Amino acid sequence: MSSPTALYIHIPFCASKCFYCDFNTYSFHKEQADAYLNTLWVEMSMYAPMGASLQTIFIGGGTPSILSPDSLRKMFTNLQENFQIEAGAEVTVECNPGTIDAEKLAIMRDSDVNRLSFGVQAMDDDILQQIGRIHSVNDVLNSYQMARKHNFNNINLDLIFALPEQTLDQWQYSLDKVINLSPDHISVYNLTLEEGTKFYDWWNAGKLVLPDNEIEADMYRLSIDRLTQAGYLHYEISNFAKLGCDVKHNLIYWNNEPYIGLGAGASGYIDGCRYTNVRGIPEYIEQVDQGKKPIMYQERLVGIQEMAETIILGLQKRDGICFDRYQKLFGQPITKEFGQTIDQLAELGLVETSNNHLRLTDQGLMLANYVFTEFL
Repeated sequence: MSSPTALYIHIPFCASKCFYCDFNTYSFHKEQADAYLNTLWVEMSMYAPMGASLQTIFIGGGTPSILSPDSLRKMFTNLQENFQIEAGAEVTVECNPGTIDAEKLAIMRDSDVNRLSFGVQAMDDDILQQIGRIHSVNDVLNSYQMARKHNFNNINLDLIFALPEQTLDQWQYSLDKVINLSPDHISVYNLTLEEGTKFYDWWNAGKLVLPDNEIEADMYRLSIDRLTQAGYLHYEISNFAKLGCDVKHNLIYWNNEPYIGLGAGASGYIDGCRYTNVRGIPEYIEQVDQGKKPIMYQERLVGIQEMAETIILGLQKRDGICFDRYQKLFGQPITKEFGQTIDQLAELGLVETSNNHLRLTDQGLMLANYVFTEFL
């Protein structure tokens, strides 16, 4: 397998935990964050001998933009010291509205960050408060305008639909407000209840009212209609981009290509082996201090498992998975192991063949998780 061309870095700190979030995150405390970052620099050095030439870097969380200007500067310095970063590489930093300022943006620009992703989630202050977000709509507008003034010309805004008691009109309002800002990329995700979150506990206790499945589907259809009408290309299940602004880093994942994952709870895929780092910050620091890569779990998928995963990941893209690429990867046509499954899903109107690709139909988009399980 080829050397990784992508890197993910996890910054697991937030000002507070949102009610729906099950990501590996912790409340920000400067001393703990400094110890974590010093350990992260060491973990970077463990992967430096690979000689990876990086085409994409994604710094996610958590809230990377919560870090101090000095910490951000050190992070980019360590990246440049440990990895070869190709000219024009896509470098993304996740930000929360209200956590950036002119100094942080200048450091990012000077460090060749060329893409920002803001976790907006809704353009309604009441809804933001109900889901545990600490920013306001005004924070969104100020942060977005500040980023534009600092010449960031590739900005993503995230939104979540099917939030508690959210109506179709409320979703359309948030969607249209974001479209009017004209970001370069928009991601829309339906709310999923995850065990261990406040929302899950409230729902389990009968204290959380969610839109029904029909309204949720209507919200997704509305997203597709409004965004494509506004000139955004629907290139992944949840992602829409202006021309040339599709996320190269995500395509590494969906094409099942290798990438490095660094930080507590981060995952990577190297030499055909998937791995996940330990989640706890003390455990992460302890293992790295002992000179060990902080890997909690690793698995090598082979044979039909690897084939199925390649199909499922490829179907995340609207153009689907290329038959020729699959044949080159596995030395056999996709129909050899999955012909019957594909035929059955096609009869149900959930997948189709188009331009030598297997892709989800419009109906298949609504039932994507069902389609994926059929390949397992």
